[in-house]
Amino acid sequence: MLYGDAAVLASLVSIFVVGSLGYIKGAVDKSGLAAGILIGSLFALSGGLIAVIMLITFFLIGSFFTKYGYSRKESLGAAEPKKGARGWKNVLSNLFFPSLAIILYRLSSDSAYALAFVSSISCSLADTLGSEIGLLDRRGPWIITSMRRAQPGTSGAISILGTISSILGSFIIPIEAFQFGILSFNELFISSMIAFSSSMLDSLLGATIQAKYLCDGRIVEDPSYCSEAELLSGFRFIDNHAVNLISTGFAFLLSLIEGIV
Repeated sequence: MLYGDAAVLASLVSIFVVGSLGYIKGAVDKSGLAAGILIGSLFALSGGLIAVIMLITFFLIGSFFTKYGYSRKESLGAAEPKKGARGWKNVLSNLFFPSLAIILYRLSSDSAYALAFVSSISCSLADTLGSEIGLLDRRGPWIITSMRRAQPGTSGAISILGTISSILGSFIIPIEAFQFGILSFNELFISSMIAFSSSMLDSLLGATIQAKYLCDGRIVEDPSYCSEAELLSGFRFIDNHAVNLISTGFAFLLSLIEGIV
């Protein structure tokens, strides 16, 4: 994955520059910047320049569509808090399993871990695009388990535009990996299918076990901004970050199973 000294140095510089620009543009807060540089450095040292390119692809596309149409998302009450700036919990929940995969790949050179890396980071991108672009679907979303209409931004809700965006998003990083020779042509499609199915698991978990609270007459996921919050469904310890972690972990495991089979 291009490990030479010059490639590693270029990777580290790229991580610092892109992360700093992300902070200046409000894509991450201070904690997100610190976590991003730390995990990005791990990518550079374990996966080389190619892994960092795929990480930057995820960050730039995800950040762009988080900001895109933000005013409309805000008017719906469904926009990411802090003007879309992601914190360390976002970074860790989305990149823990890709980081684990790239470390294991460096230690073992087992292609199953390369597949796990691409699939798990693609799951995060597919989920981000499905959520952020789906919010702009004027037809509105449905709960994945019951197909009942839901408010935009409701965990476990899917939309036509969001689902299409998730499908397309699941191909972006696998195509990169194929072009770099990390995945075969067949593995490109396998990785994309794993990424998309894992992003759908994210919606399923959001509809079933993720905590939802009644806050000032509204149903919310984050009770930290409420004067008084009542748990309506799910488990208190399962928030959006936990769901992201589980879904990327599912992509990681499916990839390893595929590698064994």
